[in-house]
Amino acid sequence: MRALRATEPGPEQIELVDTEAPEEPRDDEVLIATRAVGVCGSDVHAWHGTQTYPMRYPVTLGHEGVGSIVRVGREVTGFSPGDRVVSETARSVCGSCLSCREGHYNLCERRLGFGALYDGMMAERFVTRAQIVHRVPENIPDTVAAVTEPYCVAYNATVERARVRPGDTVTVIGPGPVGIFSAQIAIVAGATNVVVAGLPGDEARLAVGKAFGAETLASDGPWWDGPGYANSSDVVVDASGVSATLEAALGLVRPGGQIVKVGWGPEPYQRPLDTLVAKAAELHGAFSHTWSTWERVLRLLAQGRLDPTPGLQAFDFPDWADAFDAMASRRVVKSVLAL
Repeated sequence: MRALRATEPGPEQIELVDTEAPEEPRDDEVLIATRAVGVCGSDVHAWHGTQTYPMRYPVTLGHEGVGSIVRVGREVTGFSPGDRVVSETARSVCGSCLSCREGHYNLCERRLGFGALYDGMMAERFVTRAQIVHRVPENIPDTVAAVTEPYCVAYNATVERARVRPGDTVTVIGPGPVGIFSAQIAIVAGATNVVVAGLPGDEARLAVGKAFGAETLASDGPWWDGPGYANSSDVVVDASGVSATLEAALGLVRPGGQIVKVGWGPEPYQRPLDTLVAKAAELHGAFSHTWSTWERVLRLLAQGRLDPTPGLQAFDFPDWADAFDAMASRRVVKSVLAL
Protein backbone atom coordinates (compact mmCIF):
# COMPACT_ATOMS: atom_id res chain seq x y z
CA MET A 1 0.00 0.00 0.00
CA ARG A 2 1.03 3.65 -0.39
CA ALA A 3 2.06 5.52 2.75
CA LEU A 4 3.65 8.89 3.45
CA ARG A 5 6.51 8.21 5.84
CA ALA A 6 9.13 10.14 7.73
CA THR A 7 12.18 8.00 7.08
CA GLU A 8 14.70 9.65 9.43
CA PRO A 9 15.25 12.89 11.39
CA GLY A 10 15.97 16.10 9.50
CA PRO A 11 14.41 18.29 6.83
CA GLU A 12 12.75 16.82 3.74
CA GLN A 13 13.05 13.23 4.93
CA ILE A 14 9.46 12.46 3.89
CA GLU A 15 8.66 9.97 1.13
CA LEU A 16 5.57 8.46 -0.44
CA VAL A 17 6.49 4.77 -0.46
CA ASP A 18 5.03 1.34 -1.00
CA THR A 19 4.93 -0.54 2.27
CA GLU A 20 3.21 -3.51 3.82
CA ALA A 21 -0.45 -3.09 4.71
CA PRO A 22 -1.35 -3.27 8.42
CA GLU A 23 -1.90 -6.64 9.98
CA GLU A 24 -5.33 -7.97 10.80
CA PRO A 25 -6.99 -5.97 13.56
CA ARG A 26 -6.76 -7.30 17.09
CA ASP A 27 -9.93 -8.32 18.90
CA ASP A 28 -10.73 -4.74 19.99
CA GLU A 29 -9.55 -2.97 16.82
CA VAL A 30 -10.81 -2.07 13.36
CA LEU A 31 -8.99 -1.94 10.02
CA ILE A 32 -9.85 1.18 8.01
CA ALA A 33 -9.36 2.07 4.35
CA THR A 34 -8.46 5.75 4.32
CA ARG A 35 -10.57 8.10 2.18
CA ALA A 36 -9.07 11.49 3.15
CA VAL A 37 -6.63 12.86 5.71
CA GLY A 38 -5.91 16.38 6.88
CA VAL A 39 -2.45 17.90 6.96
CA CYS A 40 -1.57 19.19 10.42
CA GLY A 41 1.06 21.76 11.26
CA SER A 42 2.89 18.96 13.07
CA ASP A 43 3.16 17.09 9.76
CA VAL A 44 4.68 20.20 8.18
CA HIS A 45 7.13 20.47 11.08
CA ALA A 46 8.15 16.85 10.49
CA TRP A 47 8.70 17.73 6.82
CA HIS A 48 10.91 20.66 7.81
CA GLY A 49 12.66 18.68 10.56
CA THR A 50 11.60 21.26 13.18
CA GLN A 51 9.25 19.24 15.39
CA THR A 52 9.86 19.55 19.14
CA TYR A 53 8.16 16.30 20.20
CA PRO A 54 9.61 12.77 20.06
CA MET A 55 9.18 10.70 16.89
CA ARG A 56 10.28 7.21 16.01
CA TYR A 57 11.58 6.44 12.53
CA PRO A 58 10.46 5.36 10.08
CA VAL A 59 6.86 6.34 10.84
CA THR A 60 3.77 7.02 8.74
CA LEU A 61 2.49 10.56 9.26
CA GLY A 62 -1.07 11.74 9.78
CA HIS A 63 -3.68 11.79 12.54
CA GLU A 64 -6.71 13.45 10.90
CA GLY A 65 -8.19 10.64 8.84
CA VAL A 66 -11.62 9.54 7.65
CA GLY A 67 -12.18 6.16 6.06
CA SER A 68 -14.36 3.08 5.63
CA ILE A 69 -14.09 0.06 7.89
CA VAL A 70 -12.67 -3.00 6.12
CA ARG A 71 -12.65 -5.49 9.00
CA VAL A 72 -13.52 -5.51 12.68
CA GLY A 73 -11.97 -7.46 15.53
CA ARG A 74 -13.83 -10.34 17.16
CA GLU A 75 -14.85 -8.32 20.23
CA VAL A 76 -15.98 -5.19 18.35
CA THR A 77 -19.67 -4.37 18.45
CA GLY A 78 -21.57 -1.48 16.93
CA PHE A 79 -19.43 -1.22 13.80
CA SER A 80 -19.44 -3.20 10.56
CA PRO A 81 -17.42 -3.30 7.33
CA GLY A 82 -18.42 -0.40 5.11
CA ASP A 83 -19.14 2.06 7.94
CA ARG A 84 -17.60 5.49 7.30
CA VAL A 85 -15.76 6.60 10.41
CA VAL A 86 -13.18 8.92 11.94
CA SER A 87 -10.71 7.98 14.64
CA GLU A 88 -9.34 9.90 17.59
CA THR A 89 -5.59 10.32 17.84
CA ALA A 90 -4.65 8.42 21.03
CA ARG A 91 -3.59 5.16 19.38
CA SER A 92 -2.54 3.71 22.71
CA VAL A 93 -3.14 4.69 26.35
CA CYS A 94 -2.33 2.81 29.54
CA GLY A 95 -5.87 2.73 30.94
CA SER A 96 -4.64 2.65 34.53
CA CYS A 97 -3.10 6.05 35.34
CA LEU A 98 -5.10 8.72 37.19
CA SER A 99 -5.93 10.59 33.97
CA CYS A 100 -7.21 7.47 32.24
CA ARG A 101 -9.26 6.41 35.26
CA GLU A 102 -10.86 9.86 35.42
CA GLY A 103 -11.79 9.75 31.73
CA HIS A 104 -9.06 12.17 30.64
CA TYR A 105 -7.19 9.61 28.55
CA ASN A 106 -5.97 12.43 26.29
CA LEU A 107 -3.64 13.29 29.17
CA CYS A 108 -2.36 9.76 29.75
CA GLU A 109 1.32 9.90 30.62
CA ARG A 110 1.96 6.85 28.43
CA ARG A 111 -0.17 8.00 25.51
CA LEU A 112 1.15 7.12 22.03
CA GLY A 113 -0.26 9.20 19.21
CA PHE A 114 -0.73 8.46 15.53
CA GLY A 115 1.86 9.92 13.18
CA ALA A 116 4.71 10.36 15.65
CA LEU A 117 5.20 7.33 17.91
CA TYR A 118 2.81 5.06 16.03
CA ASP A 119 2.13 4.69 12.30
CA GLY A 120 -0.50 7.21 11.29
CA MET A 121 -3.29 7.72 8.79
CA MET A 122 -1.46 9.05 5.71
CA ALA A 123 -1.68 5.59 4.22
CA GLU A 124 -4.19 3.59 2.26
CA ARG A 125 -5.05 1.60 5.39
CA PHE A 126 -4.58 1.97 9.13
CA VAL A 127 -5.63 0.15 12.31
CA THR A 128 -7.13 1.85 15.34
CA ARG A 129 -8.90 1.02 18.60
CA ALA A 130 -12.65 0.60 18.14
CA GLN A 131 -13.09 2.48 21.43
CA ILE A 132 -12.02 5.76 19.76
CA VAL A 133 -13.89 5.37 16.47
CA HIS A 134 -16.89 7.57 15.58
CA ARG A 135 -19.44 7.07 12.82
CA VAL A 136 -19.59 9.99 10.35
CA PRO A 137 -23.06 11.37 9.52
CA GLU A 138 -23.98 10.79 5.89
CA ASN A 139 -24.23 14.48 4.96
CA ILE A 140 -20.62 15.29 5.97
CA PRO A 141 -18.26 15.08 2.96
CA ASP A 142 -14.94 13.27 3.35
CA THR A 143 -12.92 16.49 3.11
CA VAL A 144 -14.92 17.99 5.98
CA ALA A 145 -14.84 14.81 8.09
CA ALA A 146 -11.04 14.81 7.72
CA VAL A 147 -10.79 18.01 9.79
CA THR A 148 -12.94 16.78 12.68
CA GLU A 149 -9.80 16.37 14.77
CA PRO A 150 -8.56 20.01 14.68
CA TYR A 151 -12.12 21.15 15.35
CA CYS A 152 -12.05 18.92 18.44
CA VAL A 153 -8.79 20.53 19.57
CA ALA A 154 -10.41 23.94 19.14
CA TYR A 155 -13.62 22.87 20.90
CA ASN A 156 -11.68 21.52 23.87
CA ALA A 157 -9.73 24.78 24.16
CA THR A 158 -12.62 27.18 23.63
CA VAL A 159 -15.55 25.49 25.34
CA GLU A 160 -14.19 22.81 27.66
CA ARG A 161 -11.00 24.35 29.06
CA ALA A 162 -12.01 28.00 28.70
CA ARG A 163 -15.72 28.73 29.02
CA VAL A 164 -17.03 30.99 26.28
CA ARG A 165 -20.48 32.30 27.17
CA PRO A 166 -23.13 34.19 25.17
CA GLY A 167 -22.17 37.84 24.95
CA ASP A 168 -18.44 37.30 25.50
CA THR A 169 -15.66 39.11 23.71
CA VAL A 170 -13.11 36.58 22.47
CA THR A 171 -9.72 37.22 20.91
CA VAL A 172 -7.89 34.46 19.05
CA ILE A 173 -4.15 34.87 18.51
CA GLY A 174 -2.95 32.91 15.47
CA PRO A 175 -5.11 32.22 12.37
CA GLY A 176 -3.94 28.68 11.73
CA PRO A 177 -6.48 25.87 11.58
CA VAL A 178 -7.02 25.63 15.34
CA GLY A 179 -7.20 29.41 15.66
CA ILE A 180 -9.72 29.83 12.83
CA PHE A 181 -11.79 26.92 14.10
CA SER A 182 -11.66 28.30 17.67
CA ALA A 183 -13.05 31.60 16.44
CA GLN A 184 -15.85 29.82 14.61
CA ILE A 185 -16.70 27.75 17.69
CA ALA A 186 -16.69 30.89 19.86
CA ILE A 187 -19.28 32.44 17.55
CA VAL A 188 -21.42 29.30 17.68
CA ALA A 189 -21.10 29.36 21.49
CA GLY A 190 -22.60 32.84 21.56
CA ALA A 191 -19.64 35.23 21.64
CA THR A 192 -20.76 38.56 20.20
CA ASN A 193 -17.33 40.04 19.50
CA VAL A 194 -14.63 37.79 18.09
CA VAL A 195 -11.23 39.04 16.92
CA VAL A 196 -8.69 36.92 15.06
CA ALA A 197 -5.17 38.34 15.07
CA GLY A 198 -2.28 37.31 12.85
CA LEU A 199 0.88 38.57 11.23
CA PRO A 200 1.55 40.13 7.85
CA GLY A 201 1.36 37.22 5.44
CA ASP A 202 -1.69 35.73 7.16
CA GLU A 203 -4.17 37.66 5.00
CA ALA A 204 -5.55 34.60 3.16
CA ARG A 205 -6.35 32.86 6.42
CA LEU A 206 -7.68 36.00 8.07
CA ALA A 207 -10.07 36.45 5.15
CA VAL A 208 -11.66 33.12 6.10
CA GLY A 209 -12.20 34.36 9.65
CA LYS A 210 -13.71 37.58 8.38
CA ALA A 211 -16.09 35.65 6.11
CA PHE A 212 -17.85 34.04 9.06
CA GLY A 213 -18.11 37.23 11.11
CA ALA A 214 -14.87 37.75 13.02
CA GLU A 215 -12.96 41.00 13.14
CA THR A 216 -9.43 40.44 11.85
CA LEU A 217 -6.10 42.19 11.98
CA ALA A 218 -2.59 41.53 10.75
CA SER A 219 0.14 43.28 12.71
CA ASP A 220 3.57 42.53 14.12
CA GLY A 221 3.41 45.47 16.55
CA PRO A 222 2.07 45.69 20.13
CA TRP A 223 -1.54 46.15 18.98
CA TRP A 224 -2.83 44.49 22.15
CA ASP A 225 -1.97 47.62 24.15
CA GLY A 226 -4.06 49.85 21.88
CA PRO A 227 -7.51 51.33 22.52
CA GLY A 228 -10.27 48.81 22.09
CA TYR A 229 -8.01 45.83 22.67
CA ALA A 230 -6.23 46.19 26.03
CA ASN A 231 -8.17 44.57 28.89
CA SER A 232 -11.08 43.88 26.51
CA SER A 233 -11.39 40.10 26.21
CA ASP A 234 -13.37 37.76 28.38
CA VAL A 235 -11.49 34.86 26.76
CA VAL A 236 -8.18 34.87 24.88
CA VAL A 237 -7.32 31.78 22.85
CA ASP A 238 -3.59 31.64 22.15
CA ALA A 239 -3.33 29.37 19.12
CA SER A 240 0.04 30.62 17.92
CA GLY A 241 3.13 28.46 17.74
CA VAL A 242 5.34 30.61 19.97
CA SER A 243 5.55 31.32 23.68
CA ALA A 244 6.00 35.09 23.35
CA THR A 245 2.34 35.63 22.43
CA LEU A 246 1.44 35.05 26.07
CA GLU A 247 2.46 38.70 26.56
CA ALA A 248 -0.27 39.76 24.13
CA ALA A 249 -2.78 37.47 25.84
CA LEU A 250 -1.99 39.01 29.22
CA GLY A 251 -2.53 42.48 27.79
CA LEU A 252 -5.81 41.54 26.11
CA VAL A 253 -7.53 39.64 28.91
CA ARG A 254 -9.83 41.61 31.19
CA PRO A 255 -9.48 41.32 34.97
CA GLY A 256 -11.01 38.02 35.99
CA GLY A 257 -10.97 36.71 32.43
CA GLN A 258 -9.51 33.57 30.92
CA ILE A 259 -6.52 32.71 28.74
CA VAL A 260 -6.22 29.30 27.11
CA LYS A 261 -2.94 28.28 25.51
CA VAL A 262 -3.50 25.67 22.80
CA GLY A 263 -0.63 26.44 20.42
CA TRP A 264 2.68 24.77 21.20
CA GLY A 265 5.45 27.22 22.09
CA PRO A 266 8.73 25.45 22.84
CA GLU A 267 10.71 28.59 23.72
CA PRO A 268 10.89 29.65 27.39
CA TYR A 269 8.60 32.52 28.34
CA GLN A 270 11.04 34.97 29.90
CA ARG A 271 8.69 37.69 31.13
CA PRO A 272 7.13 38.42 34.52
CA LEU A 273 3.70 36.96 35.24
CA ASP A 274 2.68 39.78 37.59
CA THR A 275 -0.06 40.85 35.17
CA LEU A 276 -1.65 37.42 35.46
CA VAL A 277 -1.67 37.78 39.23
CA ALA A 278 -2.86 41.41 39.24
CA LYS A 279 -5.74 40.60 36.92
CA ALA A 280 -6.58 37.38 38.76
CA ALA A 281 -6.94 35.85 35.31
CA GLU A 282 -7.23 32.12 34.71
CA LEU A 283 -4.53 30.51 32.55
CA HIS A 284 -5.39 27.14 31.02
CA GLY A 285 -3.45 24.69 28.92
CA ALA A 286 -5.46 22.70 26.37
CA PHE A 287 -4.40 19.43 24.79
CA SER A 288 -6.19 17.00 22.53
CA HIS A 289 -9.76 15.82 23.23
CA THR A 290 -11.95 12.95 24.41
CA TRP A 291 -14.88 10.90 23.10
CA SER A 292 -17.64 13.37 24.00
CA THR A 293 -15.80 16.21 22.25
CA TRP A 294 -15.82 14.25 18.99
CA GLU A 295 -19.51 13.44 19.21
CA ARG A 296 -20.43 17.09 19.78
CA VAL A 297 -18.24 18.35 16.94
CA LEU A 298 -19.64 15.79 14.51
CA ARG A 299 -23.18 16.91 15.38
CA LEU A 300 -22.24 20.55 14.76
CA LEU A 301 -20.64 19.65 11.43
CA ALA A 302 -23.68 17.62 10.41
CA GLN A 303 -25.97 20.55 11.20
CA GLY A 304 -23.78 22.95 9.21
CA ARG A 305 -23.17 25.13 12.26
CA LEU A 306 -19.46 24.54 11.75
CA ASP A 307 -18.22 24.84 8.17
CA PRO A 308 -14.54 24.58 7.29
CA THR A 309 -15.01 24.59 3.51
CA PRO A 310 -13.99 28.24 2.84
CA GLY A 311 -10.51 27.46 4.13
CA LEU A 312 -10.07 23.94 2.75
CA GLN A 313 -8.17 22.81 -0.32
CA ALA A 314 -8.08 19.16 -1.41
CA PHE A 315 -5.02 17.57 -3.03
CA ASP A 316 -4.52 14.13 -4.55
CA PHE A 317 -2.31 11.90 -2.41
CA PRO A 318 0.69 11.97 -4.81
CA ASP A 319 0.63 15.79 -4.61
CA TRP A 320 1.32 15.72 -0.87
CA ALA A 321 4.28 18.14 -1.16
CA ASP A 322 2.00 20.79 -2.70
CA ALA A 323 -0.45 20.26 0.13
CA PHE A 324 2.28 20.65 2.75
CA ASP A 325 3.62 23.77 1.02
CA ALA A 326 0.17 25.36 0.91
CA MET A 327 0.02 25.00 4.68
CA ALA A 328 3.59 26.16 5.28
CA SER A 329 3.11 29.27 3.12
CA ARG A 330 -0.22 30.07 4.83
CA ARG A 331 -2.11 30.12 1.52
CA VAL A 332 -4.87 27.91 2.94
CA VAL A 333 -6.27 27.24 6.39
CA LYS A 334 -6.25 23.49 5.84
CA SER A 335 -4.94 21.09 3.21
CA VAL A 336 -6.64 17.71 2.85
CA LEU A 337 -5.17 14.73 1.01
CA ALA A 338 -7.70 12.68 -0.93
CA LEU A 339 -6.92 8.99 -1.30
